Amino acid sequence: MDNSKSIITVEEFDGKFRINESYRPIAAALIKKYPELKHITVESILFVEDTESLKKNKGQTVFAQISTIPEKWSDIVYQATGQPFDYMMEIYKFNIMQMSREQIIALVYHELRHIGKDGSIKGHDIEDWTNMVEKLGLDWANTKGSIPNLLAEEVNWESIEGPANLFPAETTLRVVK
Repeated sequence: MDNSKSIITVEEFDGKFRINESYRPIAAALIKKYPELKHITVESILFVEDTESLKKNKGQTVFAQISTIPEKWSDIVYQATGQPFDYMMEIYKFNIMQMSREQIIALVYHELRHIGKDGSIKGHDIEDWTNMVEKLGLDWANTKGSIPNLLAEEVNWESIEGPANLFPAETTLRVVK
């Protein structure tokens, strides 16, 4: 897909699910900046906004999710748009309405991390991604607290200092078996 070409959408469409291309430049910039995302092709992702749901999973608010697109629907979308997609990033509009721009960028980064180098969708390494919790805090998506803009030129993931630990002796997350 030519990056300068957007998917053709019907402007007056007001259904529950909308294609929203405004997330594509964020994803493209994150993929370009972060080595752990280099295997992802932004052109393979269809960005869809759910305009109605207040999605929850196990009592927790779901802000977004990424999934593979079944072959049948991928073929149908290709026929309608002329553009092939392997993944769909679904963003829950009502659940992100209170997020800052920095949180939305972090959310897109978070969802991109689910795409494995083999093209599969990976689960979290803990309830979230360990690196997100260590650098941005446990509630990076739930609070209006200040988090760094991951796309800011001066932001280097390795130099981000996470929130102060309440228990100084416990400074890192560990998997307990």
